[in-house]
Amino acid sequence: MMKNLQKWIGISCGLLFILANCVATYYGQDIVPLLSVAFIGLYLLFFKLDLLIYFLAFLTPLSMPFEDEKINMGLSIPSEIIMVMITALFFIRIFLDWKMDKKVLLHPVTIAILIYLGWILITSVSSEIPLVSFKFFLSKIWFIVPCYFMLFWLAKKDLSKWVTFMNCYMAGLAIVICIATVKLALAGFPERGAHWIMHPYYNDHTAYGAAIALLIPVQIGFLFLPNRPGYTKLISLIFLCLLFVGLYFSMCRAAWLSLIIVIGVFVILKLRIRMSWVIMGIGLLAFIFFSFSDEILYRMQRNSQDSSNDISEHIRSISNISTDASNVERLNRWRAAFGMIEERPWMGWGPGTYQFLYASYQKPEYRTIITTNFGDGGNAHSEFIGPTAETGFIGLATVLAVMIAVLYTGIRTYLSAQRKELKILSLAATLALISYYVHGLMNNFLDTDKLSLPFWAAVAVIVIGDVWNKEERRLY
Repeated sequence: MMKNLQKWIGISCGLLFILANCVATYYGQDIVPLLSVAFIGLYLLFFKLDLLIYFLAFLTPLSMPFEDEKINMGLSIPSEIIMVMITALFFIRIFLDWKMDKKVLLHPVTIAILIYLGWILITSVSSEIPLVSFKFFLSKIWFIVPCYFMLFWLAKKDLSKWVTFMNCYMAGLAIVICIATVKLALAGFPERGAHWIMHPYYNDHTAYGAAIALLIPVQIGFLFLPNRPGYTKLISLIFLCLLFVGLYFSMCRAAWLSLIIVIGVFVILKLRIRMSWVIMGIGLLAFIFFSFSDEILYRMQRNSQDSSNDISEHIRSISNISTDASNVERLNRWRAAFGMIEERPWMGWGPGTYQFLYASYQKPEYRTIITTNFGDGGNAHSEFIGPTAETGFIGLATVLAVMIAVLYTGIRTYLSAQRKELKILSLAATLALISYYVHGLMNNFLDTDKLSLPFWAAVAVIVIGDVWNKEERRLY
């Protein structure tokens, strides 16, 4: 009797809560819904943290940018607000009574991440624009803490929770794909439609494509997980179909290329091709390229195929470095970055400062129709060149250290794990990260919540899998 009374009281309070917010919204009292959202967020933060982490994953693809010119700061709402809340709780708990798991804290991947963050902090002090750099550093903290450390805490004993987390992100992304595809269809599939259909959720079709490409190996992996109910595999299959639709209509050439590389890596790992052979093959390709570089560049410069809705023409435009505005502007950004690197090779100009400083390093002969005089067109379009300009060659070394540590750990776990679940998730996460790193040669999005969340989540499951694998091998 008492339980039924409590149940009905809870339902009644919930209905009154919803009604009050509806009435307040109808009369334009926006403060009431905002306070209600804050109340719900705080309740989940302190009493249902796992649900809040799942909500974070779901809401990230659906979050929208908010910029305040007074404080010169932009946030993705509500995802980054939730990330800040979780990060604050993490440090409060660490300070008060929570001890970090030594298995994760002393893991080589975690050590590489901490060195990476430490160098960002050091170069923020020497930055040309310290305020920008410290904001950049803080954003890195609230990206990594919820999506790596807290996700490790959530899923370290039950990997199905990581699967749920990624499916929550996928559910949000699926909504964006449906909205974007419908918008594109209603507009009659215009020639340049792919560049704006994902707004306001993703600011660029390349970020949209990168997120989709990263999720494809993950969802394929979910299809082969053992002991999963049939309906969950059907959901993964539906998600996978949506991802391929989104990938096609994103018209993102870097995303397409990244998946081709992923397929190649999968074949290498599946056939257990020796790494020495792979390195020899890469070396041979590099030798051929440099031997015939003049002829290759000549042919690339003669390619005048611009981006197009025709799939074959769009693919051919990848090598157009003479008239395709996107490709030529990317080269312009890289050349500007090289100029900045030459001037400050070791400490760089400061984390997050490239977009504010590169304008004066643009040369007239490399300008394009989309070049801006004020250098307000975004970042360096590379996860490797951009950090080198901002944090120097030491900063690049820390980025490469994280990449090598996590990919080595993922491949080692896949090859040595006995449990099928560990093999599949390690392989799926490793291929997802390879997809992003290939994309990162031409773009960089780890300064955004949209890509940071799935990226660091993939890193987290690789570390969890490695810890599990070591424990199981020790038992036997």
